Amino acid sequence: MPAKKMTANDVISKRLRSIRANNNITQAKIAKRLSMTQTAVSRWERQFGTMNAEQIVTYCRIIGANPEEIFAEYCKERSVRR
Repeated sequence: MPAKKMTANDVISKRLRSIRANNNITQAKIAKRLSMTQTAVSRWERQFGTMNAEQIVTYCRIIGANPEEIFAEYCKERSVRR
């Protein structure tokens, strides 16, 4: 079976998950700050759910990431895929 092609959305989730883990922040903490369930956060990180721009920015603030860098990575990946 061929490997799944990575999408631009995969880039965002993978990067956010990596930064969160490196900063020792739990999905439960993210969920509490966003008033949602840990399952929802897990689904975002595994690309089974979607986040809107406001949620991504809030998520970035919680984990100490720069939203502009995350969106820049997304845009770069998206332009490469076209």
